[in-house]
Amino acid sequence: MLRGSYFQSLNLAERATPRQLFWSVVTLLEGVLWIALKILLLKPYVPIVSLSVQPPLGLLYLISSLRERFGKEVEITFLDLKSRGLSTQWVRDNLHYYDPDVVGVSVLNCEASTAYEIATICKEYNPNITTAIGGPYAHRTAENILTDSKFDWVFDGPSERTFTEAISRLKSGEELGTDIAGFSYRSNGSLHLNFLNDLSADLDTLPFPAWDLIDFELYARLPKINSVMKGRLYAPLFTSRGCPFKCHYCHDIFGKKFISRSAESVLNEIEHLHTTYGVDEIEVVDDIFNWDRKRVQTIMGEVSRRWAGKIHFCFPNGLRGDMLDEATITALANGGTYSLAIAIESTTPRIQKLIDKNLNAKKAYWAINFADSKGIAVLGFFMLGFPTETVSEMKDTIDFALKSRLTLAQFFTVIPQPHTPIYDLAKSENHEALARFERRDLAGLGYYSKFSWYGEAYGYPLNRLVVSTWIRFYLNPRRIWKVFTRTPKKSLFFALIRLVQNIASIQGRIPENPPILPENRSHGIGKNLEKRHNDGFQNRSRDSMDFFHQPEARLRKIHKAQ
Repeated sequence: MLRGSYFQSLNLAERATPRQLFWSVVTLLEGVLWIALKILLLKPYVPIVSLSVQPPLGLLYLISSLRERFGKEVEITFLDLKSRGLSTQWVRDNLHYYDPDVVGVSVLNCEASTAYEIATICKEYNPNITTAIGGPYAHRTAENILTDSKFDWVFDGPSERTFTEAISRLKSGEELGTDIAGFSYRSNGSLHLNFLNDLSADLDTLPFPAWDLIDFELYARLPKINSVMKGRLYAPLFTSRGCPFKCHYCHDIFGKKFISRSAESVLNEIEHLHTTYGVDEIEVVDDIFNWDRKRVQTIMGEVSRRWAGKIHFCFPNGLRGDMLDEATITALANGGTYSLAIAIESTTPRIQKLIDKNLNAKKAYWAINFADSKGIAVLGFFMLGFPTETVSEMKDTIDFALKSRLTLAQFFTVIPQPHTPIYDLAKSENHEALARFERRDLAGLGYYSKFSWYGEAYGYPLNRLVVSTWIRFYLNPRRIWKVFTRTPKKSLFFALIRLVQNIASIQGRIPENPPILPENRSHGIGKNLEKRHNDGFQNRSRDSMDFFHQPEARLRKIHKAQ
């Protein structure tokens, strides 16, 4: 049986160029000789400020699933271009060494343009290469990708089972069909779209990631998500997928149902990493690790019993602050946790309701203090510049951070992500500003740049506020001492360099001809946001206010209702 259906799809008598004919013959001969299907899986590199690099778990899970199903029937090459700073030109110059049949790329939003270029390079080298894309960027964007790029396949959501099934059908020459969840593709000029997700209810059935392909010493030398590192070698670890909360700014690539691996499966992988590769630091990257507090206590209790003092843990994301109780934090500390992050985002009740996070800031504040008392360095995440957010509300959030016992903090400007409610709200506030910002963000500027959606939309120099907040937070003498004593000494210098890079990259900027603030458009008044807050609309009639476009008025009504 021929591998794939490319030869069959070509009308050689009418359309085939010499190059197409050559590759079709090659494909035919490979099928006859049963040469293994060659799959090249890539993680693209985009030079952005505060770049963090970690073993790409999604691709590693994909590889282990392919191995389990096909064995030697497929020849898999894995290239993390990001870890070695290899550009698309390197791909162009070296693709012939791998001569792949299938090229798969795992893509974040900021990597989209680079991924598109990789797909184009592949098609220029060999039009018969099947190009596939997955990762967060592919979520709910299949039609746009297939229309605007050279990608043939798009995988939305987890694809350990769906990608392997598509490969199986490609190998056997079967029709790809429309029954593979989350798998969309282009065939003979037509698009076949599937908007479902393959959300496995039993994560224990997945093989461990292909850790044998990872150079742990290389990744230990590179900047990681957690910024600091206490162990010698580390590995990221997924123990669950999905989050039942419906935060309006967040992805739902793994769905809104919490699905977890068993404690036994998690502990087995930790043991495998520790005994086989010498890993002595685990970076848990779940969406919400502490949803099941009993499970957390079971895992960390067993870690404490088996590897006390031998393995360090950090949680750079995925801990819900107002769900951390005394027993859970104690279990984390006893299990070797030296660092954890809590995403506060905003401390304003109105904003918490607007983004549907509904975090109890008082409980989160207690959790920060209690974790700090246990010797854990706590990192706080804050987002500034939500659509309709006032300067006063942002300053309330900043005051929370400054007064807390946080060891570290990161202050991000809000980036409205497509297919989220926050994106829709930002678009309704100022669609032109959103379009301008998106064009800049796709260039890989990321969270640390001189541009912000808020500044584009409202003409307020948000990034100047962010810079001053970073400086005020870290120049506190008590916090300087805490950072010095809580940060592993080998990471202190690099953490400082990264902090300086972040601050230096965020320069205040007000767009030329800044737009009139949305809440003042109906009055034709272009006062800046700070003055609008201070005057409290004393010269306005409450009855004349548009409730949707008057965040300050809305906030007063909420307080009155409470």
